[in-house]
Amino acid sequence: MDTTVKDGDRVLQVGANEMELLEFQIEKAGAEGEIYQGLYGINVSKVMEVIRMPELTEIPNAPPFMLGLVQLRGKTIPVISLARWMGVPDTVRDQQNDKIIVTEFNNTSFGFVVHRANRIRRVAWDAIHLPPEMVNEKFGGNITGTTLIEGNRLLLMIDLERIVADLSSKKEDAFTPPATASEPGEKTKRLLVADDSAVARTQIQRTLSKGNFEIELVIDGKKAWERLEGYYAQARKEGLSIRDLVHVIITDVEMPEMDGYTLTRKLKNDDRFKVIPVIMHSSMSGESNVARGEESGCDVYVVKFDPELLFKTVAGF
Repeated sequence: MDTTVKDGDRVLQVGANEMELLEFQIEKAGAEGEIYQGLYGINVSKVMEVIRMPELTEIPNAPPFMLGLVQLRGKTIPVISLARWMGVPDTVRDQQNDKIIVTEFNNTSFGFVVHRANRIRRVAWDAIHLPPEMVNEKFGGNITGTTLIEGNRLLLMIDLERIVADLSSKKEDAFTPPATASEPGEKTKRLLVADDSAVARTQIQRTLSKGNFEIELVIDGKKAWERLEGYYAQARKEGLSIRDLVHVIITDVEMPEMDGYTLTRKLKNDDRFKVIPVIMHSSMSGESNVARGEESGCDVYVVKFDPELLFKTVAGF
């Protein structure tokens, strides 16, 4: 499978609560030498193309999972072995058959080596569920979702944002908000944050806790909606505006159960909640992804992860 993924190929109806996954395989050797085919998926919106394994330029003193660099379409792209990053031992096989999934997210390009790229699947977000705790522990917290496919087989979605975090410095720790970020005596503003990535939630918490904000974190759009309905009932009971209880909503796009596009569209079409500003905070960079966010009705689309920009955007409401 060698192909280029065009913008037109990956556009789904905004608010349909669906996504397209590129399904791929990573082999793992069993105790008796038997080979298991692990099935994984990545959002097609992050995929630029799938290529054959080229000759790589090695990087001195790189982590074991960093295989080297490749020059592609005028860009120098780091190439990462997903198997090594997940701690899966290399199997004995012809590595010339490996593929590289070339991606773009967080405004950065990466190449991920997989053992086979199978097909593109259209999957409803409500068919994707959070992984059981034992699965998450086995994979070091690197799995954000699971879904069943034919043959009762489990397909796992990898938290690519964790890879970026492993390779970069913690910018949120070094970030210092401006001295004028909040006025003395200013009422604390509650932010409702929906994101399925543990890494992203930690980054957001560390960044925004430096301001006059109270941060409530939930792991998907469905739980965000449920919390908002609870806040609305509380606001009516106490004679308050909904914005007295929830000042801003920050939502990821890719989330199990209910994605950020669907959540945002529901909010902006509901008289109870449409006054709350929605910041779409996503690793999916590129003009087409920003356009889809704006089409869903978000007030601002912010690409992960720039702590200064996120803080400035939230403080502006």
